[in-house]
Amino acid sequence: MPQFSSHPPRPAWIPFAKQVLRRMISEQINAGGKGDAALQDHPKSRLLNALNDLPNTQHRASEELDQFRESGIDGWALDDHGHSRPAAVLPASRSLIALRLAATFVSSRNVMDTLLAQGAVTVLSGFRTADADQILAAYRSGLLPEAWKVTTHGDERHHDQTLRVLQVTTSTGMSRTGDLYRLERNLCEALQRPCPLLILLPDGESLPDNLNTVLPNPVKLEPLSRDIVITQLEHSHSATGKIDREIVEPVLPEDDALSQLGDPDVLLALRAPDACSAAERLAAAVSRIRRHAEGARALTLEAIGGTTPAHQAAADQVADLRSWQRGEIEWSGMSRSLLIYGEPGTGKTVLAGAIAASAGVPLIQGSFGAWQARGHLGDMLAAMLTCFQDAKSRKPCVLFIDEIDSCGSRADTRDRNQAYRQQVINEFLRQIDLLHQEEGILLIGATNFPGKIDPAILRPGRFDLHHEMPLPTRQQILVMLEQAFPDSGQDLGPLSRKLAGQTPAVIDARIREARARARRQGRSFDPGFLEQILDQAQGYRSQLDERIAVHECGHVVVAWLYGEEIKRVCLCPAGGLTERTTPPSAGLETGFERQMCIHLAGRAAERLVFGTVSAGAGGGANSDLAQAARLSLAMDHELGLGIHGNAWLGTPDFARLTAKERKRLQERLDHAEDLARALLYPHRHLLQEMASVLTREREFDANAINRWLKDLPRKGGTDNGPDRIGEDTANTATAFGATSG
Repeated sequence: MPQFSSHPPRPAWIPFAKQVLRRMISEQINAGGKGDAALQDHPKSRLLNALNDLPNTQHRASEELDQFRESGIDGWALDDHGHSRPAAVLPASRSLIALRLAATFVSSRNVMDTLLAQGAVTVLSGFRTADADQILAAYRSGLLPEAWKVTTHGDERHHDQTLRVLQVTTSTGMSRTGDLYRLERNLCEALQRPCPLLILLPDGESLPDNLNTVLPNPVKLEPLSRDIVITQLEHSHSATGKIDREIVEPVLPEDDALSQLGDPDVLLALRAPDACSAAERLAAAVSRIRRHAEGARALTLEAIGGTTPAHQAAADQVADLRSWQRGEIEWSGMSRSLLIYGEPGTGKTVLAGAIAASAGVPLIQGSFGAWQARGHLGDMLAAMLTCFQDAKSRKPCVLFIDEIDSCGSRADTRDRNQAYRQQVINEFLRQIDLLHQEEGILLIGATNFPGKIDPAILRPGRFDLHHEMPLPTRQQILVMLEQAFPDSGQDLGPLSRKLAGQTPAVIDARIREARARARRQGRSFDPGFLEQILDQAQGYRSQLDERIAVHECGHVVVAWLYGEEIKRVCLCPAGGLTERTTPPSAGLETGFERQMCIHLAGRAAERLVFGTVSAGAGGGANSDLAQAARLSLAMDHELGLGIHGNAWLGTPDFARLTAKERKRLQERLDHAEDLARALLYPHRHLLQEMASVLTREREFDANAINRWLKDLPRKGGTDNGPDRIGEDTANTATAFGATSG
């Protein structure tokens, strides 16, 4: 007896899709012959084909089908001659595009009433540039009625049944202006002809603004779905036009997962010998992508536990994205971009992954380094475009772009790469602007050197928020250790102290090094073994750490006396770090003098406690001495607060100072250090005790600092001047190598 099984009703576009495939096969076999196509369009033939396409029709008995199923054979796909594959089949890329088009337009009647109506203009989007040729082939050989023609040339003689197709493709860089002009010219020319017009708008491309406002909203090509895959398998993996759906459907991934698969995954799956195996391959591809995503998103914002402005901005963006998904806020009413900067290894990439993990959306990653590694300018820009297109196809999502400083600035004319850099930056700006026209994509950028980035990239509207990524707190280090030792049951606090002041990348390297050493020694890897390794590496540092702690506590005490907020102080492997925030400033001379005093308070504390000073206040451009010297010279040369009165002499060149200017600079810095030492002297015992505990604890947060200093009288800070007018955050770092996060 025939087998009848109950399935959910198939979509209304299925008969139209199978008719399109039959016509395309006929076109392929007969090289454009009309006999078979005419037969397929005959009403009686269409009726027979529709009856044969019904999934419930089957000429084999249920017992026979069950026996085939137990043997791993799809009995539904076998014809009376024992063949399980069709005699003729379309290339998978062509048939999948045809099925997506059929699912988009649903029926031949809709094609006539919308796409082919007199004077109709249709904009089709939702596909890659590489798919455009397959779309044209589907229109030419199967989707349109037989009498209709497709043309892509404006100078052809059109008859009444011609569909004019215009593809939007623009170059990058300097030639884009000419492409936009030609595109607008061709559009205007096509709009003057009576034939219907189809505009192919691939992902990543855009219409000129003056045309975008008058043309109809794009029709989006249907993405890959379960119904499309089943119809494809019935076409490519069955001699009867039917497959064992009771076996295939439970294996197939859901629509959302299928729509995220790339062409290689889909085409490789369709190489399987039968429909069930193809479905299993698709499921395996989805599982692999999910495992990769889960591995990349091991941490959420809650798990990281950060309290810095960067972490708070990330949490706010996640909350806003969720509110937008619930329809509570408009996309235009929320901040959609964040630039994270800081020294290497501080966890900028981890924070971007945590944003995606907390929001439950995909993380799309790109970097200027990876794009530039593709080759010459055209290859680099193509890789950039692909990354942005990927984000648009997978929204809602987080797009994370690393190494943004690699693009440089168009104002930098010191080398021969200016033309290259200009084209890269222009295209990057264009892609960001196009991205912000979409809804559901958070843009996160990362850089180690924000000062090297073109100002047009940094401005609000492209990157709305800028936040520095600091070194991790002890609480965040504790989270990393809990992940490394999930079942230890031990107090990891002492171990977190030994790792304080180090970047997450360095901490991770220390953990991996200790794990490898334990494996080579045949020992178990536990917190005690890691602590032993760290003690061996740090055993010689006790006296150095004591001096660094005194130095940093000197900054803390003097900054506190001047009314500043101290956020954190910690010891690092290469030095120390104090994070502080100054009160609002009027930019008075006394305020700048106080800042110089705070910068040199570490040096003053060393002289007060040890009787000598180290090189810890000197070194690079961000050292204590460098920052204090810049303030002193700025007062004289740029700010109108020094010996030159109202004169503005520009940024001073340290190498070209006169002997008189050098002497004045030295006297002013000596005075700042003397003032700092005088402020510290009444509290020298507290300073030493605080430094002793810091040497052991490695880090004090704001609450701990407040407990230490709450009884010290504060001078207030309303006249304090920041490092530069307009900034309200100052970070004091020693020349031992530590920098602010």
